[in-house]
Amino acid sequence: PTTLDNQVPTDALHPPNPQVPQPPSPSTMHVFQNAAVCSDSDVCSRVGRDVFTRGGHVVDAAIATMFCLGLTNMQSMGIGGGFIMNLYLREQQKAYTLDAREISATAAFESMHLHDEKTTIEGPLSLGTPGELMGYWEAHQRFGRLPWRDLVAPAIKVCEQGFPMSRHMEDSTKINSIIQNDYMLRGLFFNETTGTFRRLGSIIRPTKLCETLRMVAENGGTDLYNGTLAELFLEDLKELGSIITREDLEAYRVKWSESIPIKMNGDIMYIIPPPGSGLLLGFIMKILKGYHFSPESIATKNETIRTYHRIVEAFKWTYGKRTEIGDPDFVNITKLIDDLTSDEFAEAIRRKIDDTTTSQQPKDYGGNFHISEDQGTAHISLLAPNGDAISVTSSVNFYFGCGNMGNRTGIIFNSGMDDFSSPGLKNYFGLPGSPPNYIRPRKRALSSMSPTIVVGKDGNVKLVIGAAGGTKITTSVAMATMRILWFGQDVKEAIDAARFHHQLIPMWVDYEYGMEEYLVEGLERLGHKTKRYNYRGSIICAIKKNDTAIYANADFRKEGDVFGF
Repeated sequence: PTTLDNQVPTDALHPPNPQVPQPPSPSTMHVFQNAAVCSDSDVCSRVGRDVFTRGGHVVDAAIATMFCLGLTNMQSMGIGGGFIMNLYLREQQKAYTLDAREISATAAFESMHLHDEKTTIEGPLSLGTPGELMGYWEAHQRFGRLPWRDLVAPAIKVCEQGFPMSRHMEDSTKINSIIQNDYMLRGLFFNETTGTFRRLGSIIRPTKLCETLRMVAENGGTDLYNGTLAELFLEDLKELGSIITREDLEAYRVKWSESIPIKMNGDIMYIIPPPGSGLLLGFIMKILKGYHFSPESIATKNETIRTYHRIVEAFKWTYGKRTEIGDPDFVNITKLIDDLTSDEFAEAIRRKIDDTTTSQQPKDYGGNFHISEDQGTAHISLLAPNGDAISVTSSVNFYFGCGNMGNRTGIIFNSGMDDFSSPGLKNYFGLPGSPPNYIRPRKRALSSMSPTIVVGKDGNVKLVIGAAGGTKITTSVAMATMRILWFGQDVKEAIDAARFHHQLIPMWVDYEYGMEEYLVEGLERLGHKTKRYNYRGSIICAIKKNDTAIYANADFRKEGDVFGF
């Protein structure tokens, strides 16, 4: 087998790659008739379901679920971060994107991280102006049915009672151990008696954050931007040394746009516009739809190797285009959008894919720039009784954001600036960042988020899907969507299946344990370098609907769950 300088040879992998398919994971495939909520926390999925039973809009259910997740999954998301929401309204048969991602400060500039590259993910310079809370508020102003305070109330209850530390939260404290240097986070997560981080099941009670949530319930979502809460938040920011000012908070605006419809063999796939990665997901699917994949495409070993090779090549061509994407308010990407949504362009790329070989040169695929990773992310999928749906991905960027929590507000600050590129700042692989994604004042950074909704000819939702997990989000959502729509797999089989990923740079196929040895060897015979990763990768939440029922599954990789009725 091919080996890389920094890789254990495949024959020394422990355990070795399996020879036979893996048994199903312990996750449950849930079946409902009316509605479903899938998230990274069973407690919060139940909160969303309860909003539906009280007649709430899909937006109400999403907001209540997300307020709750900002506690139980505070390592991944919260009101100090930002999100991108894809919303489908059944009656209008239209989908909208709400971009409430972080925005760089007015004082931000292109070379601000060059003196010390660690400043992109830790400390005061890594913060963008948070958009999460303004996003909830704007969505509720437009679509909410239930009173605002009723949507914050379940989270306040969870906060005051305290909640058990999940395995993912425990792992995150170890991965971003700089949180032990922060007074507030240390108090929450560190056991001073034992001198170690607290363990799975420990009860977490973030009292300052509970106070903040009570203020938000009372004063509304704009309180963080121009109210009493803003005053406390600005003091927290000043204490940290952040360049975010009162003017930055007051000037923050969310961005509404129409989601982009992509025709998929009779269905319509609604993807989010840039600077999210919906275009890339759509382009992968467009390249591959010309192969007319079906269950036969993975029926034999040889067919499966050829199918996986074609998928890997589509990933590589797509990631070559990723480096051209930036915030459309700053970069002219009209032609790029036209290309990536064009059947002819996708077909021209598909014709360049050779079933017998691959290239090791990034420039052969049109790319030569670094892609940054984001880790602290959570995804929520919701389907309402009336047929409306939301797919929403939220993030504080790295685990526990920049590793600091406000002393007055209990808000965990994001490290959203790490999603930008910086000129001359080479990444780990010695590659330059991509110019369309350079820092400018009050700009949104490129994101891997790909919340997606697939709708049938009749206008009814067929699939609500999305994922957390950095640059692997886009490829994992593409793979699971193909498995469900083309390979005839149910939603649990599609999510359980071992994943693989290629982002062009580094030049290897990343795959997880569970991919059978014949597949790894088959890809290597075609010239692909391979590398097995041993961390979680991406985490999917998906809801599938057909004429008989709603089927939903939360990824076993993060122990989330589904509630519905």
